[in-house]
Amino acid sequence: MILEALKSGNWIFLQNCHLAVSWMLAMEELIKTFTEPDTVIQENFRLFLSSMPTKVFPVTVLQNSVKVTNEPPKGLRANVRRAFTEITNNFFEEHILGRQWRKIIFGVCFFHAIIQERKKFGPLGWNIRYEFNDSDRECALLNQNLYCQTGHIPWDALIYITGEITYGGRVTDAWDQRCLRTILKRFFSPVTLDPGYTFSTSGIYFAPEADRLSDYNRYIENLPLIDDPEIFGMHENANLAFQRLETMTLINTILEVQPRSTARGGGKSNDEIVHELADSILAKIPECLDMDEADEALFIRDANGRLNSLTTVLGQEVDRFNNLLRVLRVSLCTLQKAIAGLVVMSEEMERIYTSFLNNQVPNHWANSAYPSLKPLASWVKDLALRTSFIESWIMRGQPKSFWISGLFFPQGFLTGALQNHARTYNLPIDELNFRFNVLPVYRDQGAVSEALKTLSAGGELDMDSELPTINDGVLVHGMFMDASRWDDVNMVMEDALPRVMNAMLPVVHFEPQQNYDPDPSLYQAPLYKTSARAGTLSTTGHSTNFVVTVTLPSSLPSDYWITKASALLCQLDE
Repeated sequence: MILEALKSGNWIFLQNCHLAVSWMLAMEELIKTFTEPDTVIQENFRLFLSSMPTKVFPVTVLQNSVKVTNEPPKGLRANVRRAFTEITNNFFEEHILGRQWRKIIFGVCFFHAIIQERKKFGPLGWNIRYEFNDSDRECALLNQNLYCQTGHIPWDALIYITGEITYGGRVTDAWDQRCLRTILKRFFSPVTLDPGYTFSTSGIYFAPEADRLSDYNRYIENLPLIDDPEIFGMHENANLAFQRLETMTLINTILEVQPRSTARGGGKSNDEIVHELADSILAKIPECLDMDEADEALFIRDANGRLNSLTTVLGQEVDRFNNLLRVLRVSLCTLQKAIAGLVVMSEEMERIYTSFLNNQVPNHWANSAYPSLKPLASWVKDLALRTSFIESWIMRGQPKSFWISGLFFPQGFLTGALQNHARTYNLPIDELNFRFNVLPVYRDQGAVSEALKTLSAGGELDMDSELPTINDGVLVHGMFMDASRWDDVNMVMEDALPRVMNAMLPVVHFEPQQNYDPDPSLYQAPLYKTSARAGTLSTTGHSTNFVVTVTLPSSLPSDYWITKASALLCQLDE
């Protein structure tokens, strides 16, 4: 077709190139022939190509093309306005349901704008950035029309189709699906048709009591230019998270493209900076963690000759940390030799060198390490605290409270705690899950680490006096609250304080219970390893970044926290 059109001057439009991966190379070769001297091209010939963002599209074709992109407009007002430019008067005004129909249409368009705009908040909006597009909205509106032709609104069917199929079909993360269903309730449910119903507490956003498309367009034009987080059901801190995300993206881009020049005058050269940094890291991390020096109490067996499950977990953690420490030591020593000119500066060493100058964790280390978003300086300090925690566990026996953030694989630790309980009471482990009791005690791992140094130096200090003695389960500390905080007076979840992004959660008692069914009034908060929340989706439907669901008491309904994307984190980003 293309070869014929070259001669005849026709226009060719190849749609959805991202679906024809195997043909992309052939297409690239064909388009290259356009520039050859012996190729005759009729002047009216045009070739149009459409594609979703993809890595398989030929770069040379992209570079030599005139590019047009179609992206959703930014801001709720612009998004809803775009939806209403595609709605005809007949479709909007001439319906058997009358004003109810117009409110339904407006609710769906507003819902579409909300889920599009939530993406700007990063992980607070969605764990995974979904590409909702105009065809989803069109499909939802056509379904409404199809099911409402008799004048009756089958809400159950429409909510299921819209939330689980039209939009929910794109959503792969279980927590995002919960969030989508909750948001849909605010904009598309029987209550939205009540007189005086508003989409937010401020009363600015609502479906107008009007019968003309022009009246709705006029209302849309008067909507605020800047969207307040409250329309998304979010806290004012969400805007800070959004602005910080934008800033970090800009700074990282600048760091990646800036040239590296050698120091002139009295300043240190890059080689000296990197060499000194390597020395300081080597001084902060231990050689290795040795299980041979472990406290004897860790290896006491039960009546059936079985080893404590948490000792097995400790052994696995030690192996993982030793592997990481070995990777660090080998690469740092090699880097220092490469700077001195004793060995060749390999490509891998070059990448570590650049990462050091940018205060970033080298990929070579990250591949052998636990998930973390910290910059290099904080990452090294965090690693020193983690190894100190594991070393203390080895030398002093099981701690009274476990630092869940200090573990490579916290899921294994929680399974070990359940297994111990199952063995003690001779229960089937698959019938056990945790009940979570929050205690009015705080523990900071940095302070605990300093206390351990005091003890090892011969000092006296009773760190655990404030912790209660428990018979079953484990005490856990080191969790942070995202988009909420803990109220120590009423012992419930509360709204975060302004500009306090991640408040600490007190020590939590993870108490195993048989066939435990948590109270529906408790908020089910997902615990993540990092604030990115997204990870690789496993066969369970959960992200590999997900650890466990922690149920917390709250004076507010769960939907309130779901729209805020309230969760728990094992570690912060700095």
